[in-house]
Amino acid sequence: MKRQKLHPVGSHITEFIADLYRKYAQKLYFAAFKYTSDKSVAEEAVQCIFERTLLYPKSILNVPEEEIIYFLQAMLRNVMMTILKEEQKNCHLSLEYEDGNESCHMEDPADAYIHFINLESTKEKLSTLKPPLRDTMLFHYVYGFKYKEIAHMFHISERAVKKRIALAKKELRTTFRKEDFYER
Repeated sequence: MKRQKLHPVGSHITEFIADLYRKYAQKLYFAAFKYTSDKSVAEEAVQCIFERTLLYPKSILNVPEEEIIYFLQAMLRNVMMTILKEEQKNCHLSLEYEDGNESCHMEDPADAYIHFINLESTKEKLSTLKPPLRDTMLFHYVYGFKYKEIAHMFHISERAVKKRIALAKKELRTTFRKEDFYER
């Protein structure tokens, strides 16, 4: 697995992430161990999660404290899926081409409907989505991560992130009824 260069961050953010590590590393390790039954792979997965949080420290500060464990577990699921896929492929690395252009992030004007939906109804509908779609939607719309950040954390391409969000929005549009909307 290719390691990313960590950018220096403020000491208070680093301390916050270190505190998260102290609180949740053991829980995440045991959850990872259930996926793989290999101690070293479980340790690698936990380390990978916290490396990724260090790459985007300001974004993790936007996650409410009571949702941190969900946030970390969603990252764990995606990291473990990636690790297990790599094991199946005998650890062959895929080719990545970098042309130096960063893809621009454009907001979808059709997303305006999300702002008018009842929160409880939204939680209920989101719970019906498959975990990869639900996690991607939450990371983007609730936690404020950019497609590129989500792609890196879940170890997928930006195109896959866009596709997951598009599929999730399509499913959500079909599940919402008129009474789910309220007047502002």
